[in-house]
Amino acid sequence: MTTVRRALALSFLERYLSIMLALASNMVLARLLTPHEIGLYSVTLAVIGVAQVLRDFGIGNYLIQEKEITDAHVGTAFGVSLLLGGTLFLLVVMLAPMAASFYEEPAMAATMRIAALNFLVLPFCTVSMSLLRRAMRFQALLYVSLGATALSLLVTVALAWSGWGANSMAVGSVVQSLAIALGTWLASQDRLLHMPTLVLWRPLLRFGGQSALTNVVTTISMDANDLVVGKVLGFQSVAMISRAQGLMNLFHRDVMGAIRNVAMPAFAQAHREGQADAAIFGRALSLLTVFAWPFYGLTAMFALEVLRLLFGLQWDAAASMVPIFCLSGALGALNSLVPSWLVAVGRIDLLTRMELLVQPLRLLLVVAAALVWRSVEAVAIAFLLSSLVAAPGFLWAANRATPGIFKVLMPSVAPSLLVASFVLLPALVCTTVFGLDRQQPLPLVWLAASVAAGIALGLAACERVNHPLCREPAYQSLKARLWRMFTWV
Repeated sequence: MTTVRRALALSFLERYLSIMLALASNMVLARLLTPHEIGLYSVTLAVIGVAQVLRDFGIGNYLIQEKEITDAHVGTAFGVSLLLGGTLFLLVVMLAPMAASFYEEPAMAATMRIAALNFLVLPFCTVSMSLLRRAMRFQALLYVSLGATALSLLVTVALAWSGWGANSMAVGSVVQSLAIALGTWLASQDRLLHMPTLVLWRPLLRFGGQSALTNVVTTISMDANDLVVGKVLGFQSVAMISRAQGLMNLFHRDVMGAIRNVAMPAFAQAHREGQADAAIFGRALSLLTVFAWPFYGLTAMFALEVLRLLFGLQWDAAASMVPIFCLSGALGALNSLVPSWLVAVGRIDLLTRMELLVQPLRLLLVVAAALVWRSVEAVAIAFLLSSLVAAPGFLWAANRATPGIFKVLMPSVAPSLLVASFVLLPALVCTTVFGLDRQQPLPLVWLAASVAAGIALGLAACERVNHPLCREPAYQSLKARLWRMFTWV
């Protein structure tokens, strides 16, 4: 457990520092690039999103969940990754003119070709990063990720300043992949270049086929916002939705990315040791929701303030969608750990079934909202409706894989819901006084006071209900330090 906590702390540190760097970059890019240019790049990523998923093919998770790995496993993973990467690079380069013609944006072809270079580089990242994660070497991953992110952001901002437009972000992504490839190779213990082979392609294909199918369907559904809205409502609408959804993704994607980096190998290790039971899942869910729900609530109530602070005046139109996406994120927190759990306990088949049910439904709802109602708010509501189906569905799959999860669900999340209610109470009072439909952001002092008061009330509620967070060593250590500070004063 100590190893897992240390790994989680390192993963959070890496993710938070990366988020800080990315936020700083986004604040600059939001002022250097137009909404049209940012929307163009978002649609470009959505167009090649399926290729990105096929390139991964579940290779990383295959290496992590395998009970015993040999040179043959590693070589096969590298060989398949190289084969897929090269093939997908050629396909994207050839299809770029057609995509640009479909969206009636000639500049899109060049952006796609630049971004496609990642397919040639990523095979050199996938295997080495997965082996580092399997070995729980998150300190090495911390250094590699931060170095690559910082270099990428510097290149992106410099090129945007020089007038490269959407291509600046595409070049930055390639630079990041190159830096990760070099960094993970230097961080590996043997620093060997694994010879590609296809010896064990059959077991990898069995696992990767289900993983790829799941991820392809998920990617198409998640990128439908950009693919459909970009065609029907234009690139500027894509950018507005991207900004609103991006605030939700600060937790749903960025923070949860740090958690999943550790959760998957930790759950897999517990499964190999015969300890992956419902109680472990329930405790993890309790610790997740006590942070997720206050974050989504505060972001929803202070949407205008956060958008104005991070991105400037030109993104105010996205504020109406932020509460909708945040409510979707709050529901999604209930099933955020389920995919990692199902893969770790060897039930990727259940994950595949659920994704094949939920993701087409999400795609259908988003497409209908864009075509029928032709508004960005309708697209956000469609995303929310799909989350209402996804949360119970994925939890059912987790309970099917590990009986007893439904029994621990309410006892696990009820304390988090109570804590979140206390955290959000001052913010609710403040936003009600100043108006829920205000056109100008709150004074910074009121915003800071509401958040600070909410955190204080939330911590008191944690102690009152004896939330599992209170039993974490990091929490106890912080509490002791604060107590010594106040008693000394």
